[in-house]
Amino acid sequence: MMDRALIIAHWRRGMLALQAAAVLTGAGLYADAISRMYYALLHTTTAALLTKGITPATHQAAETLLNQHLIYPGELERALLDIYREAMKVRHTADYDAAHIFRPDDVADSYQDADHFTTRIRRYLQTQGFTDRELAVILPG
Repeated sequence: MMDRALIIAHWRRGMLALQAAAVLTGAGLYADAISRMYYALLHTTTAALLTKGITPATHQAAETLLNQHLIYPGELERALLDIYREAMKVRHTADYDAAHIFRPDDVADSYQDADHFTTRIRRYLQTQGFTDRELAVILPG
């Protein structure tokens, strides 16, 4: 049995992370924006996996479980796994390689991928019975 409230919480957390990435990009804080984009993917992936009753315990587990339970069976496209893997790699660079300089083009490409990924996860959640109202994101405050 799926925990709808937890799925929605992860979905919304992911969408807020994507919005934060846009704000950080606008402020020129590219490494931080890259990191938030990855967390948008992590949380929305977790939401999708929770529809199967699966909770990933680590970042690597989220990737593995995404492949095993959603991509390999054909519910989601292989391209999403590629986007997830690249985002995880780039996030690691953003968080741990202080010497790496991200350019606006790097961030734009990552944002486009994150937007595509989260849009596809939204459509998947809708196939699982989630409504637009449930998936709406209202900024806190």
